[in-house]
Amino acid sequence: MGFLDSLIGRTRLPKSNEDKIFAMSTAMLTLQTSAELEPGTRVGIVFRSLPSGRFQQLNRDTVEMLKLQDQSAPEDSLKVNQVKDDLGFQWLVVDGPDFEAVLAAIHAVAMGLLDEGLGDCLLAAVFPFQLSGRSVYWIYGYKEATFYPFVPNGDHRRDNAEEIRLAAIAKEDLPVEADMERWYAIWGVPL
Repeated sequence: MGFLDSLIGRTRLPKSNEDKIFAMSTAMLTLQTSAELEPGTRVGIVFRSLPSGRFQQLNRDTVEMLKLQDQSAPEDSLKVNQVKDDLGFQWLVVDGPDFEAVLAAIHAVAMGLLDEGLGDCLLAAVFPFQLSGRSVYWIYGYKEATFYPFVPNGDHRRDNAEEIRLAAIAKEDLPVEADMERWYAIWGVPL
């Protein structure tokens, strides 16, 4: 980060950490067997407002990229939806039967934003799971390049004990955020 960036409050994502999101691929088995979590088929990437028209262009670029990938296996095709949540944050949601392909698509979107100098707009990737009928989310924070669990429990409450339990189970497979103050709640996840 340059001197001017620090003066005006701009931050950049750590260059060497962008691939840590792929740790979720290897952690999936542990989360299923040890934590009894059932993974969803969708993953969302959330970011601050992008410059005018860039959100639609990002969606078109992602759909085009997925079409190229899907030519070899149309039965595994991925779907992309754009969503704006109640707080005004923008989401790109990728859905498909092959988790590895969904993860690769989310990573490609993030790398596209980084390449265009829009990394400071990138907030998180959200991985939904179910635990005995309850929603559980693993959140990957791009700025810290770490994961943390989020277990909503009612109206704007969370199950901290369950979050701590899940973090302890996953810490061998995932770079879990050590500072629980950075385990930010994301309410109204559109997944």
